[in-house]
Amino acid sequence: MAKGDHLYVEGLVDHHGIDCGDGTVIHYSASLKGGLGRIIRVSTSEFADRKPIRIKNYPKNYSRDEIVRGAKERLGEASYDPYHNNCEHFVYWCTTGKSECYQWDHVLTAASGTAAAGLGLVSTQVAAGGILGVVGVTVGLPVAVIGGGAVAAGAAIYHGLRMLGNWGDR
Repeated sequence: MAKGDHLYVEGLVDHHGIDCGDGTVIHYSASLKGGLGRIIRVSTSEFADRKPIRIKNYPKNYSRDEIVRGAKERLGEASYDPYHNNCEHFVYWCTTGKSECYQWDHVLTAASGTAAAGLGLVSTQVAAGGILGVVGVTVGLPVAVIGGGAVAAGAAIYHGLRMLGNWGDR
């Protein structure tokens, strides 16, 4: 690992940070102890939380010093938003100048396909039950139940494909 590297640890959702080159990492805190949703600087071991640290390799638009300087300028920021300003958005902003989050793109793409398939199955089952008179009662599922299941399924699909190597590091 080197100063300015884009670090991440894998989890249900990967966690990203910037290596400061001195045994510390700047990242959006995911714990109450660190100030939930605040950009903080912690030791590399605290960032790793007993998980292996990985490095994302892709073309950076800034030097290693500029990347760390940009991360330091945002220390203390508390504008976390899981969909629009999360730890991955922060790190890509520091390294490329563009606030991007690829893991949400993959999860939401997989979830939208799963939701569409799930909605088709629900409507087919309800229609068949009504036509055949087997159930005799129309049952409706709230969209939130279907959507929540779709996001969970999307996350599972994303991590499964990543493990198979279909979605590598950018």
